[in-house]
Amino acid sequence: MLEINQIIKELLQLHDCVIFPNLGGFVAQYSPANFDEKKSVLSPPYKQILFNKNLVNNDGLLVNAFAQKNNISYEKALEGLRDLLLEINKNLKTENQHEFKGIGILYNSEGVLNFKQKSNNLLSSSYGLMDLNVDEFKMSSKSEKVIDLNSSKLLKPQIKNWAIAASVILVVFYSAWIPIQTQLLKEGGEFNYSDLNPFTFKKANLVAIDEVKLHHPKKEIKAIQPIEKTSEKSNSIILKSELKNNFKTVVVINNQSENKTFEVVIGSFTKELNAKNMIDKLQNKGISARKLKKENKLFRISVGKFLNKNNAKKLQKSILKRHKISSWILTK
Repeated sequence: MLEINQIIKELLQLHDCVIFPNLGGFVAQYSPANFDEKKSVLSPPYKQILFNKNLVNNDGLLVNAFAQKNNISYEKALEGLRDLLLEINKNLKTENQHEFKGIGILYNSEGVLNFKQKSNNLLSSSYGLMDLNVDEFKMSSKSEKVIDLNSSKLLKPQIKNWAIAASVILVVFYSAWIPIQTQLLKEGGEFNYSDLNPFTFKKANLVAIDEVKLHHPKKEIKAIQPIEKTSEKSNSIILKSELKNNFKTVVVINNQSENKTFEVVIGSFTKELNAKNMIDKLQNKGISARKLKKENKLFRISVGKFLNKNNAKKLQKSILKRHKISSWILTK
């Protein structure tokens, strides 16, 4: 049984449909990449596997693969699949389910045969890729150390250390200041006690500021004036700097964009039962469909959600071409 599971899995990587004779067909459908905003999880493109119980006619694909794998004839391979079918039906009767390991689980629910996918990514272009949690890549903020300033036990040793450090700095400063800036240690030098104050200065070094005139030989500079300018599309701030015979304008524009999603909608129903029946019909045709949240007393059926509108249009064209089903795009 493990061997047939591996064969079906390998065939689904290469083909869109693998039929198990007299049981049903495994239908592989492309599903685009999706980002779950609530969970912050980015899912890569993958093959969604569905099961259609109406596809029972033998197309020879699985039988030939089984025969080549076991190096037996086509007839013996067909007999081997019949034996496996008996075992599968027995499990469905006794345990109400049968697991195709690496693919999914086939189970009975109220007399209806259902299938639940339970596999890794089988899409060849993104084979082996797993879901990515974006939150894991966010940089954790460094914890800041909080000092309790009200703690007397903490302040006492700190004040003592600061006082010692200030005393040492003062001694070192005056040791360098006195011989350099005063004539205390020079013979015949003039000395005043006020010279020991490092913040005093000689009158001879003063400059009459009111006699100095600041001017520019060629240009007269005017003040810079900010002018606010707003519009519906953007918020702008215009700064004008005016010089004589010269004019400059600087514009800073902040654009804001909104994230939108595009749902490809097959139909809308006022009754939830009609919406569920439509989902069953679409899944029987191999189309993945889901019911959206009720809005305006309507249940909408979506067959795909995209962040790019062009991808949504591509899915529209594909469904119209393959199944002759029209649809429209819901923007959120």
